[in-house]
Amino acid sequence: MGYKTFPILPTARKSGLPVEDSGQRQVHINCPFCGDRRRRLYLYTGTDQYHCFHCGAHGNAVSLYARRTGLSYRDAYHELLGDSVIHFPRPAVQRPPEREPAPLDRRDAVYRAMLGLLPLSAAHRDNLLARGLTDAAIWQNGYRTLGSGKGLRDQIAAQLSARFDLNGIPGFFYKLGAWRTCAYSGLLVPVRAADGRIQGVQIRRDNAERMKYAWMSSAGKPYGTGARSWVHVAGDRSRKEAVITEGPIKGDVSSFLTGGTLFVCVPGVNAVSFLADALKELRVSQAWEAFDMDKRCNPQVQAAVSRLRLEMKKAGVPCRTMAWDPACKGIDDFLAMKRSA
Repeated sequence: MGYKTFPILPTARKSGLPVEDSGQRQVHINCPFCGDRRRRLYLYTGTDQYHCFHCGAHGNAVSLYARRTGLSYRDAYHELLGDSVIHFPRPAVQRPPEREPAPLDRRDAVYRAMLGLLPLSAAHRDNLLARGLTDAAIWQNGYRTLGSGKGLRDQIAAQLSARFDLNGIPGFFYKLGAWRTCAYSGLLVPVRAADGRIQGVQIRRDNAERMKYAWMSSAGKPYGTGARSWVHVAGDRSRKEAVITEGPIKGDVSSFLTGGTLFVCVPGVNAVSFLADALKELRVSQAWEAFDMDKRCNPQVQAAVSRLRLEMKKAGVPCRTMAWDPACKGIDDFLAMKRSA
């Protein structure tokens, strides 16, 4: 008899974790291993794997159960094998069909039109100015504010669906005979490809205790589409030396404060799957890693730096580490401090 795999959600419940089957491909919960309370432990129902994007804990259903119970991997496997209930998981929730993201040119057109319908709040403008941007740079980067309220979202979707096909556009879904907008309220941040087109939109959520930054996504919604871990490119795209950091706003600010330095920004320190392709398209020959300075003492960020270096080696791009005054966490903070000094 071959090796048997076990469904991740029933196994997690058996280990004592409060998990509900929402029918989505990813279930997010608080991590019991590092104590993170921002639901950054992801349970993947398609592969029956788990990964914590805070502490890096990862594995399959057996290793999750073993770590939770203190059993050896072998004993955990046999205990799960002998559980007659776990082999008959709850009836599957019917998942609505999900579309692959539309081509970049269509995503760019829809997102540009959407941003054109929205204002920028005074509070968000003041925050961006305080980071070191000018009004001209703020306008050029395309930041906008999405307020709260279903009426506003329905109005946006109605106006856009009259002009565009919204199939495959992350953040939009079709329900009860109409297109809808699915997004958090907050500052909308365009995430731009190597050629400057908008490939996705991140949201900096106001007063969020967890998931401060989220993608505009409609994963799990009827005819919805999930965002991907696209990287953001800021600055002079003709340069062959790039700085790699985390977060599009950080890249926009840092590039502006350095007169157009090329910044390539991953959406998270572990989200590097699209990085090599972006560097190849930009024809970058030298890279600098500029993750936040907690990489000096944070094992998770240190591990992310190691993974980044491995990706750079695969891409054939030499990569060196950039450091600055540790009193400033991010490179944008350091550059802003230097400018005001």
